[in-house]
Amino acid sequence: MMEYGYFHPARGYWQTTTEPPQHILDGYPEGTVDVPVKPSGLHEWNGTAWSEVTPDPAEALASERAAMYCSRLQGRLVLGEATCDALDAIAANTATPWAMRQTINNAIEWSRKSQAMTELGYLLGYDDAQMDDLFRIAMAVEV
Repeated sequence: MMEYGYFHPARGYWQTTTEPPQHILDGYPEGTVDVPVKPSGLHEWNGTAWSEVTPDPAEALASERAAMYCSRLQGRLVLGEATCDALDAIAANTATPWAMRQTINNAIEWSRKSQAMTELGYLLGYDDAQMDDLFRIAMAVEV
């Protein structure tokens, strides 16, 4: 199956799996040009060719964290019994803010980007990189 690429400065890139008939091409916005099929999501059209873009590491990490979610069960399974005992102690402590206790005990889903997870990680002795790893592992757990 042959694929065809098109680019418009305001609308960006799109591709088709068949060559569009002329009446469809006539409906494309003025300024649309045929381009080679985009090699990957890490390429941008520079007006004459696709050039590879190196993502900013901080932006890539922020984007990854925004997509990190796990169920409470997945998180607890990855933390293990000893750490879950510490987590339960935090939740049982009336000095722990109410919202944090609710997050530990009742949240259906944990989000890596949430302030509660950052605070819980700190209370459990995990740094940001360790929390990222915990979420990566938890997201892969099938329950």
